[in-house]
Amino acid sequence: MVMEIREIPETTPLPKVIKILGEGCNLVANKVYLMAVPLILDLFLLFGPKLRISDYFTPALDAAFRQMLSSSSFGRQQLELSIELLRHVLNSINLFGFLQVFPIGVRVLFSSSGAETPLGKSAEVQLTSLLQILPITVIIMIAGILLGAFYYSLTAAHTAKKHGRFSWQRFGSQLLNVILLYIALIVLITILAIPALCLMTFSFMVSPVLYQILALILIVVCCWLIIPLFYVPQAIFIKDLDFPHAVKESFQLSSWAGTLTIRFILLSLVLSFGLDMIWTIPDQSSWLILFSIFGHAFVNTSLLTGSFILFREIEKWQAENRSFLDWRKANLRLSQLFKKEPETHE
Repeated sequence: MVMEIREIPETTPLPKVIKILGEGCNLVANKVYLMAVPLILDLFLLFGPKLRISDYFTPALDAAFRQMLSSSSFGRQQLELSIELLRHVLNSINLFGFLQVFPIGVRVLFSSSGAETPLGKSAEVQLTSLLQILPITVIIMIAGILLGAFYYSLTAAHTAKKHGRFSWQRFGSQLLNVILLYIALIVLITILAIPALCLMTFSFMVSPVLYQILALILIVVCCWLIIPLFYVPQAIFIKDLDFPHAVKESFQLSSWAGTLTIRFILLSLVLSFGLDMIWTIPDQSSWLILFSIFGHAFVNTSLLTGSFILFREIEKWQAENRSFLDWRKANLRLSQLFKKEPETHE
């Protein structure tokens, strides 16, 4: 049997990450209203009332801490420092910060913060019952999903050249698929978290070294899951695909452009979380914090816009290089048939 020899089709290069991020910044600079959602949300979290839960949880934590201090003879100073840190975190929790949800949500600068503002101290409301805390948290998270879906849909409408305008009808369909995405994530996390938690607890009891190794493996597995699913929101909001087809599209694009996707994710994380260290330099009581809010909204909206542009450009690259992708697929099938690697022709 003679294998058919075909020339390797010419290909166009993949888009550059820096160029895509630059296009995202230019688009947001020309359409500043795309930043409206994160701007308004951060301003509300800064100047608006704070929903606190410290009065409910502090007595129970203090009792547990007293018991730990009385039974611990070693590392007392470190334990006291940890207790003070936990109290500080608990006192800074604002339930309105749960308006920031993952993965389709609005990144905010003040998810947890004090009551100081440039106009003085903001109002604080203490929730003293679990029957208050749980339903209010759920309602806030649902509101966060709605805000995030609107933010993504508005940004995608101005990124996708074939649409160019926001549509409430399209938003309703997109929101339904976003809800399905969250249900799938909850099921997936539940399935993976229970055995992972049991395994981590057992490994910690056996050996701290084994615990660290398993923690590293879990981080790698999480990263391995994020990359194939990275383009699911883009497929939902750019192409109006339903959830199953969006997952299929995301797996397909990430398989062809995995390296480009990893570079974009890493650079986005560095820019977003690195610049957050700069945005939080001004004190909350200073008017300079308004510049931080504006810069934070601009950078994160530009990164979101860049992810939509990246999705669009990879799809464009895939269409332009269809003959090469078909050639590669055919060679993979032939290599499986003949149990050897496909030959490379110059």
